[in-house]
Amino acid sequence: MQEKTKKLQKMKYSKSIWRFLPAYLFLAYSISIAAQNVWADMAFQVLRGFTTSSNTAPLHPDSALVDAGNGSFYGMTSFGGSNNNGTVFNITSAGVLTPIFRFNGFNGSGPLAVTLGNNGDLYGITPSGGPSFLGTLFEVTTNGVFKAFKTNGNFTAFFFFGGTNGSNPGGKLILGNDGNFYGTTRSGGSSSGNGTIYTTTTNGVFTVLWQFNGTNGSQPYAGLTLGNDGNFYGTTAYGGSNYSGVNTGNGTVFQVTTNGVLITLAFFDGTNGSTPMAGLALGSDKNFYGTTRLGGTFNLGTVFQIMTNGNLTTLLSFDGTNGSNPFGGLVQSVDGNFYGTTAFSIANGTNYGTVFRITTNGALTTLAYLNGTNGLHPFADMILGHDGNLYGAMDDVNAHTLLDGSCGNIFRLVQQPIAAIASQNGETVLSWTSFTNEVYRVEYKFLLNDTIWIPLITNTATGNATAFTNSFPNPPQGFYRIVLP
Repeated sequence: MQEKTKKLQKMKYSKSIWRFLPAYLFLAYSISIAAQNVWADMAFQVLRGFTTSSNTAPLHPDSALVDAGNGSFYGMTSFGGSNNNGTVFNITSAGVLTPIFRFNGFNGSGPLAVTLGNNGDLYGITPSGGPSFLGTLFEVTTNGVFKAFKTNGNFTAFFFFGGTNGSNPGGKLILGNDGNFYGTTRSGGSSSGNGTIYTTTTNGVFTVLWQFNGTNGSQPYAGLTLGNDGNFYGTTAYGGSNYSGVNTGNGTVFQVTTNGVLITLAFFDGTNGSTPMAGLALGSDKNFYGTTRLGGTFNLGTVFQIMTNGNLTTLLSFDGTNGSNPFGGLVQSVDGNFYGTTAFSIANGTNYGTVFRITTNGALTTLAYLNGTNGLHPFADMILGHDGNLYGAMDDVNAHTLLDGSCGNIFRLVQQPIAAIASQNGETVLSWTSFTNEVYRVEYKFLLNDTIWIPLITNTATGNATAFTNSFPNPPQGFYRIVLP
């Protein structure tokens, strides 16, 4: 069994806000904000590491989370659980992890994605397992009850892929406007075995919408994205105009309707990218954004924009120093920028990957160079949580353990608190923006060059604004900081 790791190395970031108290006090104060692994205005936090605490512990979270909207998230691990076949779990924004279902192999193995249905249940896919070992579709309640799934008029524990209807489903299911689910398989189909697009009702009525033939795409590794026009958009990792067999071709971008009419929007040719492993992100400008694992100027991957008319623009070519080989896709945050990860990087003395931000015109900021303990070769997409923070699963693309021996982690990118300091009646009052259930620690030191910060209070926020009053009368000049421990 392969494993993974989690750990966070602390790095200080400080932003000083100088405020002078009333002149008669002759006092100056500074407040600084510090966090673990902070870059620019975001802080990288590991919420929870996955360890071999028991024989059935969930291990290796390797797919995008689902926000339940109540301060908790659902996700999958590809290993751990019963006979190491993977699990479904719940995790709160405070990092409390609860496994809710364990696969046994026959009902699926190595789950990759989960989607929240309109009925509140979780729907997902496993790329392997089932009677034919070619993958399954499943439904499970949020309290872990595996529900019967109807297929071909019969109730079964699950729906399984058999090859002609597709095999090895990859990306997550997407809920259409009609209430049905849509997805892709990496291989299978009745003809060339280059993969399929399918739809299924919640009653298990399954329909193959499209079978790829290689020249119009091959092996869609990612799921679909619902466009504003009601159609679905996606990528294939291989195939296209230079297809000549399995694992050939640079990949495509396509549009498909709910009744199975497919249009190839763009062919990758290497110079504009190659081998997209992730799906597309719909931007607020109604364009789609994505990544390719290879291709571009340095053949280390790209970030691209594509319009619904097929006009494709390469926004950035990774050069290694700013990351390389992005397996995961992008997510747009409230600031209008997109966030993602790369699996590798040649900068900062490591090759463990990066976390980055990129604007819609291609300006990239590397937010983190992963160090092997806080992350290692990530490949899952991040999501935007209801609290405005970004959440993701950190797992090595080859299911290796992290350097501390852990088997992956759940992390988030947190917006830095905006802080203010004031004097009221001889007391120092600190206030800052926060989000519910986040833990903040206020620290103090007398001199700027002091190496020791004195903890004053640890506070769990109950809303979007938090304050602390240092009631020590007429305190001497000093420096405060707010820490995300």
